[in-house]
Amino acid sequence: MKTIMGREVLDTLDELVDPRWTAVIVIDVQNDFCHIDGHFAKFGKDVARMAPAVKKMVAFVGKAQALGMRTIFLRQASLPDARMDSPAWLRFKTRDGKAPDYTKPGSWGYEFVDGLTVQKNDWVVEKFRPDGFVGTNLDHILRTQGIQSVIILGTVTEGCVESTVRSASYHDYYVVVLEDAVATPNALLHEGSLNFFRARYPIHTCDTVLAAIQTAKQKVLS
Repeated sequence: MKTIMGREVLDTLDELVDPRWTAVIVIDVQNDFCHIDGHFAKFGKDVARMAPAVKKMVAFVGKAQALGMRTIFLRQASLPDARMDSPAWLRFKTRDGKAPDYTKPGSWGYEFVDGLTVQKNDWVVEKFRPDGFVGTNLDHILRTQGIQSVIILGTVTEGCVESTVRSASYHDYYVVVLEDAVATPNALLHEGSLNFFRARYPIHTCDTVLAAIQTAKQKVLS
C-alpha cells in the first residue's frame, strides 16, 4: 500500500489481486470465437493461433475458482433479426466480411469452450457490445460485492478485452491483465494491445498472478 494525495492506494501485485476485494473477469471465451469449427474460423480467422492462450484461460479460471476468487463470465450475444444491432453496429460487425449473427443464444457457438465451467457462486453477464460495462449489470455486481480490483482475461485482445480493460479503469477499478491468457487471431493487433496494456496497467502471467493470490491469502491468515 502507498499513499498518494492523502489516499491509500493498492500498490503491490498481491494487494491488487487480494481475494477480499478482487474479481476475475472472463471475457467471451466462447466457441464461435475460439474453436476451429466456430464462426470466426469459418470466415477465415486464424483461431488456431489462439489455442495455447485459451488453454491457459481454462486452467487459470479453474485454479482461481478453487482459490475462492469471485468470478464473472462475460458472454457476447447476437439476437435474432439483429434486434440489438443498429445499422452502424451492423456495419461494424461485418467490416471484415463475416456474417453478423455469431454467438446466438442457444447455439453451440454461444456456449463457453469445453473445460470452462461456471460454478454455482459465479456470475454470467450477457453483453451486446465489446465493452463489458455497456448495457450490462457488470458494474452493479462489482460494487455490491465490494470489488475494487479486477483480473481480466479472454478474447479478443484488441476488441472486447481492451474495451473492457479501459472501461474498468474508467469506472475506477484497479486492473490486472493476464498477459498469456488473452488472445486474438491477429498477431499484430494482439501485440499492439499488449503494448498498450504494458504502458498503463499491471500485466502479468497466469502463474505470477496465481502466486500473488496465494501470497495475499497467506497474509490474511498470518
